[in-house]
Amino acid sequence: MSHATSFKKGPMMSHSTTPHVDELTQSYKYKAWNDVCVYYTEDLNGGGAYIADDYLDLFNCFTDRRRFKRMFEWCCGPAFIGYSMLAANICASLCLADFYGPAIEAAQYTADKNNIGDRVTVYKGDGLLALPESERFDLVVGNPPHFVERNMLEYRENFEPRIYVDDKWRLHRDFFSGIREHLERDGLIVLVENTRGSHIDTFKPMIQSCGLMISGWQWSRRFNVAPALWYLFIMRDDSKVQLQIRGNNFELTAI
Repeated sequence: MSHATSFKKGPMMSHSTTPHVDELTQSYKYKAWNDVCVYYTEDLNGGGAYIADDYLDLFNCFTDRRRFKRMFEWCCGPAFIGYSMLAANICASLCLADFYGPAIEAAQYTADKNNIGDRVTVYKGDGLLALPESERFDLVVGNPPHFVERNMLEYRENFEPRIYVDDKWRLHRDFFSGIREHLERDGLIVLVENTRGSHIDTFKPMIQSCGLMISGWQWSRRFNVAPALWYLFIMRDDSKVQLQIRGNNFELTAI
């Protein structure tokens, strides 16, 4: 990991710029949130470049505007979501993991290029197996594969298939079975899913069998026309806080 200068804090919520091509690295495009430019190639963008803004809209609904200590982006790709939330000051530090080498290379390039390597840790590996036992998070986010089989309406030939397809939901099952040991007792998981591929009952048995519980769900703010995206909120079953959803506002309160 690289060493870095101090990171400039932006406002709590951030708005992105349109994508640009990096003049020094023509193979990479970038999209900026506040002072952070996130680098990627088009074949690595499984929707995260746009879903990141949706995540920011979602977290803008937390009434206490809390700042999480350490956030993990599961299936990070180039880490649009993680870096945009770091730029928006939603988290103090960021952990990233993905199995796909080119995605991890882009994510590491972003940390180095923006001089924020002291606040970002990047792991390459299959699912949670990439993480050391010592990693603990109070927030976990992710834009995992949305489909249990290849859906030709969604799949693009220039994409790595595992960006879209989670065969027999193996990736989800492994995530739910392993994330509890990395999640702080009162931590929160927020995953984005697709109505064409799943609904809440798809994952409920997997979640409940792993010492976790569903604390709520919400429609996407920006992608809410069929096929719509939706957000799944998950917590540990021994958590001492609960997620209160009142209309469009959220709050984590003590039990």
